[in-house]
Amino acid sequence: MPEPVESANNPLDVKLSVARLGRVNTVLAAAVVVLVVLAAAVFIGGARVLPWTTPAEAAAADYDEVKAVAEDGVIAFLDVDYRDMDPRIQAVKEISTGTFGKEYTAIAEQIRQAAIPAQTISKGKVKQVGIRAIGSKKAVVLVAVDSVVTSSQTAELKKSDTCPYEGARCSKYRFKVSLAKTKDGWRMSDLAGVN
Repeated sequence: MPEPVESANNPLDVKLSVARLGRVNTVLAAAVVVLVVLAAAVFIGGARVLPWTTPAEAAAADYDEVKAVAEDGVIAFLDVDYRDMDPRIQAVKEISTGTFGKEYTAIAEQIRQAAIPAQTISKGKVKQVGIRAIGSKKAVVLVAVDSVVTSSQTAELKKSDTCPYEGARCSKYRFKVSLAKTKDGWRMSDLAGVN
């Protein structure tokens, strides 16, 4: 029976141990580099670079979307240009749902027919937005907006302290915008003026 050879005296075992140690060190070094790069990405980009969404991030995204849809909806509703009504009417339809969407669709042709002979052009500018209530499927947003309207009926109006435009009527509105979450995201389900 051959005699056992001491590992420490066998140069082949030493070379294999050094090779294994080198591979382990390489793997550990690569893991450290990956962790440092991920930490730097999170530090620079914040939590949004992570591949998951926290409940707080989901709620913040809903808040942002609700505000944006309410603003866009009010601006689309106030946007009138007798020369090109089709895309304006379509914009309101696309951002609407439920009863409001059906009611707006039903009166869209009347809006077009009223705008043409009066040569109405209207633009709105959002001044403030506040979320009054938000849940998983419904939200209520208050939107304050300034509006400038020109038409054949405003042609004689002069500039004033309340309206710095010649031939225009300036108005300030507050709207209560109700929103519903659909499969396509948040949509306007009601729009009402607030006194």
